[in-house]
Amino acid sequence: MTWPFENDTSGIVKKISESSIRSSKTRNIFTVVTIALASALLATVFLWTFGTHAERINMVKETAQIVYRGLSEQQGNQLYDQEEIEWVGEILNGPAERINNATVNFSYGNAEMLASQQMEFKGEIPQKENEIMLSKSFLDVLGCEGKLGQKISLSFEDGSTHEFVLSGIWSSVYEVKGTYLALVSKAYLDKMAGSVLPMDYFIGLKNATTMSEEEASKYALTLAEKLNISDDQTVVRSDYFMQLEDTSMGDEMGFFIVVGLLTLLGAGIVIYSIFYISVAGNIRSYGQLRTIGTTKAQIKRIVYREGKLLAAVGIPLGLLIGNIIGYVLLPGGWNLRTTVLVTVGTGIFALLIVIIAIHTPVKKAANISPIEAVRYSPYQGKKKESAKLHRKITPFSLARMNLSRNKVKSILTILSLSIGGVLLVTLSTVLISHDSYAEARGNSFPVGEFKINLNANQSWETAEVSLAGLQRQSLLNDDFVVQLENIDGVQGVKHWYYTDAEYHVNGSSNSWIQGFCRDEQKNLEDNLIAGTVDYDELIAGNGIVMMEERLKDVYEMEAALGDTVKVDYENAAGELVTKSYTIMGVISDYNYVGFKKCFTLPEQLLHDATGMDCTGTISVITDEEQYQTVEASLRQLLSGNSNFTLDTIEEEINSLESMYQFAYGVLLLIAVVITCFSLINLVNTTITNFISRKQEFGILQSIGLTEKQLLKMLRYEGLIYSASATIITVILGAGMGYLTVCAMKTVNAYFFFNFPWAVVIGYLAAILIVQVILSAFTTRTLKKQSLVDRIKTME
Repeated sequence: MTWPFENDTSGIVKKISESSIRSSKTRNIFTVVTIALASALLATVFLWTFGTHAERINMVKETAQIVYRGLSEQQGNQLYDQEEIEWVGEILNGPAERINNATVNFSYGNAEMLASQQMEFKGEIPQKENEIMLSKSFLDVLGCEGKLGQKISLSFEDGSTHEFVLSGIWSSVYEVKGTYLALVSKAYLDKMAGSVLPMDYFIGLKNATTMSEEEASKYALTLAEKLNISDDQTVVRSDYFMQLEDTSMGDEMGFFIVVGLLTLLGAGIVIYSIFYISVAGNIRSYGQLRTIGTTKAQIKRIVYREGKLLAAVGIPLGLLIGNIIGYVLLPGGWNLRTTVLVTVGTGIFALLIVIIAIHTPVKKAANISPIEAVRYSPYQGKKKESAKLHRKITPFSLARMNLSRNKVKSILTILSLSIGGVLLVTLSTVLISHDSYAEARGNSFPVGEFKINLNANQSWETAEVSLAGLQRQSLLNDDFVVQLENIDGVQGVKHWYYTDAEYHVNGSSNSWIQGFCRDEQKNLEDNLIAGTVDYDELIAGNGIVMMEERLKDVYEMEAALGDTVKVDYENAAGELVTKSYTIMGVISDYNYVGFKKCFTLPEQLLHDATGMDCTGTISVITDEEQYQTVEASLRQLLSGNSNFTLDTIEEEINSLESMYQFAYGVLLLIAVVITCFSLINLVNTTITNFISRKQEFGILQSIGLTEKQLLKMLRYEGLIYSASATIITVILGAGMGYLTVCAMKTVNAYFFFNFPWAVVIGYLAAILIVQVILSAFTTRTLKKQSLVDRIKTME
């Protein structure tokens, strides 16, 4: 604001700042690039985070709310006549075959079903017995061109060859390599089965997004009764409604804060360093301005305006790049309102970074007095008189002396390089220190490479399925086990016992208990806190074992040794029976399959109480070399039977790796960008030093310093920067990486410290490459200018 009695000097401030911008092209380029990178990084990460959330919601909206299983064709056709239903997805899972070293699942699905699973296709859904739709990736495995209408010949494991006509090609980002889906007609699957097979129908309701789960359940049961569909065949997908209701962004906000702080730290230091060097180079100019009457406030406005002008170029450029990358990464999660809000918010935050970063250089420029400006030297620090009358001057000693003359600038450059390197090493350490195989073994696959589960509570869709009801059917009987053991490559099986009984202790209730065998007793003893876990003693005393951490920390229930636990079972006749047990042992936890439970007891007591085999899961132990063959045989054995699910250790490992790699991969990307900030700072510092010291170089050469020695001195300066940053990076990076892994280990025991040598070597190589490029630049520049011209150069 200009008061009436003041002169309006805004025009002068504008001209001076614009003149400074025109005369500092190198500074401008590095500053704009840094600001653009920071803006692009922030916009990309924020758009990706919001986009992921939106894409998940959009995907959920396209999925079914109700599933009717095992319906006849007549029942299924009646679904299409219901006014409340928007779409009907048909699915029929057939057998699996091993073809060209890949597992191929044969299924039928209509267009609506494919759309709900985000599967795009071209061509037609198979209708005739000889028609087939394959994925582009599996066509590549077969070595086929993938032309619609071409004949496809598939050889099955029994030696038979089946001829198909390619009616369509489908694609999906969720396809798993090594396991492929072949869509065939229902007529083909009926022919293979020798009978008309019932199908599963997935229902999409009109106005489903405005319905509650209770309303959907009421409609599903009413329709089921109308079409003579049993309750066991009816599933309301609770996860649909839960995910729609989950609109919280709590975790994302924490992530935003981390990203914002890292960007502020990385980009802020670089921008600060660039302006610090720029202000230092223009101190005499600011002093001259002060001499002719320029005030401190006007000097501040000049430098601030320079920063804002550069931000006005860099921020829009970065936001444009960030928006393009954000859309390309997640087009399905793009939303105009979110994009506008993120763009505006990121732009404001990026401008804030610039203002904070140049605050100290602005104060430095404003506080310089005219007299100080005349005497100012960019080389600061206390002068030390040497006691030695004669010293040996070498390129290395000259390089060291130069860096020590302006310690602030040197420290800033080393600090900037180190921050990026330390973040890179720390996050890389965490990323490679997680042992997915050990976690899969520890949590899900204590033995064996495959798990065959009774399909109760294996997903939201089967959450209401009675496990006891499946166990009454004796699906995992001796005959089934013999079939498993006869598969080539199977070395043995292991039974896991549990059931969905309800237990009551000290006024609290919950469901699911498990049983253990004699061969698991040692595992329990290793985790014993109090009492006994001896198999025979528990049977004799009608005892049960409590898992303390699970009971108290998760379910917040109270129990102790000697307390009575009442368990309500469904027995072999479907009747409800109640048994009472005494808590005779307390353990922390132990290694078993399935989700965590609070109580375990000898398997014999489970059998005695229910009168039936309470096996819930069978682990299949295989020869590693025949893993793929066994998987194909198991899938073929279980195909078409919805009472079973098959889990593989390979899928578990891939899932764990994807989960951790994706999360830390994003942070690692941020660290890489911050490292780029650091390299930009190194380049800016080196080039600015070189340009501002041309006169000094000329004087040194005039008293005998050769061009070769001069270039060697400049290389040594770069090597000192690189070596210092590398040492700090290795020491601090390793230390912070180790501490982070230790912290992660308290949450997840399967983190084991590994040092990322490859990342450190890559980081060092990047710095050295930059140094080589800078060396080439300085060599070329020196040869362009004569010694006399360099001596004449004014700072």
